[in-house]
Amino acid sequence: MQIKRIIKSFLGVKTDSQSATKLPRVDLSAAVGNFNPEIKILEPVSATGNVTLHELFSLNFLVAACAPQVLFEIGTFDGRTTLNLAANSPPGARIFTLDLPASDLNKTKFALEDYDRSLVEKPQSGARFQGRPEAKKITQLLGDSARFDFSPYFNSVDFVFVDGSHAYDYALNDSRIALKLLRNQKGMIVWHDYGHDCWPGVARALEELSASAPEFKDIRHIQDTTIACLWLDARGFSAKRP
Repeated sequence: MQIKRIIKSFLGVKTDSQSATKLPRVDLSAAVGNFNPEIKILEPVSATGNVTLHELFSLNFLVAACAPQVLFEIGTFDGRTTLNLAANSPPGARIFTLDLPASDLNKTKFALEDYDRSLVEKPQSGARFQGRPEAKKITQLLGDSARFDFSPYFNSVDFVFVDGSHAYDYALNDSRIALKLLRNQKGMIVWHDYGHDCWPGVARALEELSASAPEFKDIRHIQDTTIACLWLDARGFSAKRP
């Protein structure tokens, strides 16, 4: 049992972060059904502000199972997840990633959490994918997600990863944008940092949407992570509700 705890701690398995969450929980296999995709883990060592190694595995698993041709990430940070989205998406896939530039830190539409501000103040957005072969799939975009013109990307995306500001207003805004991005409202939306003891603004936004908006009613919380997932597809939660 001690060995299991050590392994979970090394992987960053967040077993204690789920006690107060309200979204239904599923394990990773239940999230995608009978799929066993091959995945790649790039840049496994995490830094402050990154997903854990276990969450990176889970995210890559979801990408590989979904096999999206167009992906959109809200919140680039150092580009670790962007790089892995590129590595685990099909050949020819395109990844668009949006980040708030430090020059706009004091010009945001909504107030940021203090921790968010520390993640914006970095030397370079997307540093981890710069110069990598996978970077040819990636288009870096800069702007405030509450002011950015997403309209050219509406109804054209298969997979959206929401990992921007953790403030309630931004979590709500980014989630609604994510649904508009999906092609014919089919595809997958994945959120990071869902949990009341993690980021209450994210938890409040997702739980309100799940309870009040039919399009979001099937959001599920991936067991032992702070990842939430909505798969609007015949293989996903809209047809099968574990």
